[in-house]
Amino acid sequence: MRFQLPQFIEIETKLVGPFTLKQFIWIAAGGAILYLAFLLLGPGIWFILIAILVGSGTISMAFVKIDGMPLLNYIIYAITFTISPKRYLFKKNSDKIDLPY
Repeated sequence: MRFQLPQFIEIETKLVGPFTLKQFIWIAAGGAILYLAFLLLGPGIWFILIAILVGSGTISMAFVKIDGMPLLNYIIYAITFTISPKRYLFKKNSDKIDLPY
């Protein structure tokens, strides 16, 4: 009996309009934060500054990919690389290397 294999399994399905579920959650979270900021601060310069920061952050988290991985994963990997201890091993090589000057 033959089974059909799913194609394009690495591509996330579009669940909410043209957005994947992760993208929709990021955008909805940013919209909720902006709504709360508008309720607390009202229209003004502080709300505009927060809107620019939160909006650019959530849009970049939803859509930016670096080397094929989402920005959140890239940031987590960069932080763990920076924090984790690094081991440097020295192997003494007895061969002399002559470098031309």
